[in-house]
Amino acid sequence: MQPIAASVVIRKTGTSQARREMCPIGCNIMKYEYSKGYEIVRFFERITLSLHYRKIVYKGTENINEDHPVIFASNHRNAVIDPFLLLNACKKEPVFLARADIFRKPVVAGIMKWLHIMPVYRIRDGVESLGNNNESFRSGGELLKKRIPMALYPEGKHNPKMSLLPVQKAISRIVLPIEASEGFTLNSEVIPVGVHYPDIFEFLSDAYVVFGKPIKVADYQKQYEENPNLAANRLRRDLEKRMQELIVNIWNDEFYDEYVWAIDWNAPRSAKDHLSASQDVVRALDEMYQQDRASFDIHIENFRNANRMLKKYRLSSKDNVVQPASTASIIWQLLPLIISLPVSVFGFANGILPILGYRKLLGVFKDNQFIPTVRVVSGLFIVPLFVLIQSLAMGFIFNWQWAAVYFFLMPATFYFACWWRKWAKSLVRKWRINRFVKKFPDKWEKLTGLIKTE
Repeated sequence: MQPIAASVVIRKTGTSQARREMCPIGCNIMKYEYSKGYEIVRFFERITLSLHYRKIVYKGTENINEDHPVIFASNHRNAVIDPFLLLNACKKEPVFLARADIFRKPVVAGIMKWLHIMPVYRIRDGVESLGNNNESFRSGGELLKKRIPMALYPEGKHNPKMSLLPVQKAISRIVLPIEASEGFTLNSEVIPVGVHYPDIFEFLSDAYVVFGKPIKVADYQKQYEENPNLAANRLRRDLEKRMQELIVNIWNDEFYDEYVWAIDWNAPRSAKDHLSASQDVVRALDEMYQQDRASFDIHIENFRNANRMLKKYRLSSKDNVVQPASTASIIWQLLPLIISLPVSVFGFANGILPILGYRKLLGVFKDNQFIPTVRVVSGLFIVPLFVLIQSLAMGFIFNWQWAAVYFFLMPATFYFACWWRKWAKSLVRKWRINRFVKKFPDKWEKLTGLIKTE
């Protein structure tokens, strides 16, 4: 899902038709209320997401009170995965706002409505389109009155980096007018959300979703009554500050790569979780940059030298060079890998059609940001489809008893094969590090000294 976004072009064809084109969702907010079908999709999406990630950590869920009108405001790093993660923390069915250009085709617009997604328009799509937001924002206000949660990505566009882009005014434009119309008695809350991925593209990686303390919209009543624009800007700034505190925010873009390398090298060695450890690394470098620039420059140069050394020996910042695995432990991990090879081969052989479907779907998208999304969507739709087709084929060719067994065996072994592949790749990386340490002990010792942030 893309964040706050684009528009449908308005044609000069008469007021009523133009309004229908401007507002593909119509004005019927009933479309966004409870849906049993939506709950079924959410059930299977939760299963798929839990299989995709090794660990999903939710923090601050006690800050969510869906008895109040609530707007979730999250950073947006990972296409459809971000709303999936947010959706799983909600008891109700939140309505998301997404870029409006995906609503142009009636069929797609219908699907978007069924998935509880409303359009928002950007200035890059033409100044004339911005008026369409009034309808979406009014509908959003009515949803809040009904205690239906909303979710926005207020940066205004997708940002795969570990940073926060400037927060836009969309949330202020929705929640302040609706509160003002009710005398600021709705008790609306804006909940800042931070999403963090140690490795945004990796299968069986981790994901963190942090919910901050809610911002109470009634606190802006006095300023809004005096000057609505100033109140909107203040809410926007407060939200931006709260969101920055929840994520790994590398604002120093000039040295972005070096910060990421420092996180890769140092965060996994911390006793804290990856999110907190990464924030500590960034905080330490920021303080050094502001208070001791000479030391900061030395560290940056050390990081660059370390990265060049890693590349020379076909290693990367993701490799655990500080605590290399012993030869004995690598052999010990290799044995079950060899023993389970037949199961992996069976899984890959029977999953060849879903793999081809995944690669075909992946080819539709040019941006790498969609790799995790396509992987999850494939697990949610493509894999079950081929499990059903192949099981039916098994029943017609052999017998239905074998088909029933195959129906459960095929997805289980295919998932194991995907897990086995990650396991094998990890073991190869460990072996390369082991060889590097034994063959070049002096260079390894130098490398471990270069990558420290102390």
